[in-house]
Amino acid sequence: MRLLIPVVLALVLVACGSDEPETTAAAEGATVTHKFGETKVPADPKRVVTVGWTDQDAVLALGVTPVAVANFGGGYEWKKRPWAQDALKGADPEVVVDQQINFEAVAAQRPDLIIAVNAGLKQADYDKLSRIAPTVAQSGDYIDFGMPWDEQTLLIGQALGREDQAEQLVADVKVQFEAFRAKHPEFAGQTAILAYGGPDGYGAYATGDTRSRFLTDLGFSIPKEIDDLAGDSFYTQFSQEQFRLMDQDVVVMYGAQEDILADPVFKRLKAVKEDRVIYLDLTDQMAGALGFASALSLPWLLENTEQQFVAAADGDPATKIEQPE
Repeated sequence: MRLLIPVVLALVLVACGSDEPETTAAAEGATVTHKFGETKVPADPKRVVTVGWTDQDAVLALGVTPVAVANFGGGYEWKKRPWAQDALKGADPEVVVDQQINFEAVAAQRPDLIIAVNAGLKQADYDKLSRIAPTVAQSGDYIDFGMPWDEQTLLIGQALGREDQAEQLVADVKVQFEAFRAKHPEFAGQTAILAYGGPDGYGAYATGDTRSRFLTDLGFSIPKEIDDLAGDSFYTQFSQEQFRLMDQDVVVMYGAQEDILADPVFKRLKAVKEDRVIYLDLTDQMAGALGFASALSLPWLLENTEQQFVAAADGDPATKIEQPE
């Protein structure tokens, strides 16, 4: 499942944002608490490196341009993601993480701050990064790759000395979700699942996965059995006997539609027969936006995927879903 993992999971420019530090505390730097302890961050860091699969979006949303980032992977052309272009302003970051962190490449960027929130860091990797520059990891309150987008944004905002900006950004995005739910009260009470399928197997993502949270933020609920099977992980694999768990009111499936439907057991699901499945090729913009699950990509999703969710959830097989591109 090599192609799935980066997505599961997921500038040669010196300058960062031009905003002045917001508070006296920001001018003096910040002490950030995370999974591995506390990190003292210098005031107004200029050379920020992000090594988490999607950390760059939160940094960009706060007006800071990273000097280097992680490769999102999975075949998606992440450098062209539409929701980030205005924030990038033409910048093209160095890539210092592919399947693994290239510590020498990180050090070569001479960072004064390393953001590793959506990186699934282990202690040894954190220690290596900390010897290069102050490093901020995810909160210890969540599974790896499971810290919600809003808390990620607030944590990174604290590290950048832009807490007020981060709080306003989170509030603005949440207002958009509230408006979407008010427009579609029919989603409340319906079940949904974010799953994957193809030659390498079938499975689904737990409630704690950042992409699954988009479904719950829309008002859907995810079956508890998925979380039970996933345990401390962000996803679970299915045997054919467990395919019934994909038979929900709305099904969002990662993988090529042709490959997914090649399985005769999946093809017999009621959700498939009633056209309640949104198929996401890993190269699709919707797949990329779900993978980034950021304050930049989530508003894009709300604006560009409404038809798919309405058509899948309306209970009418005659309503065709315009599959994403």
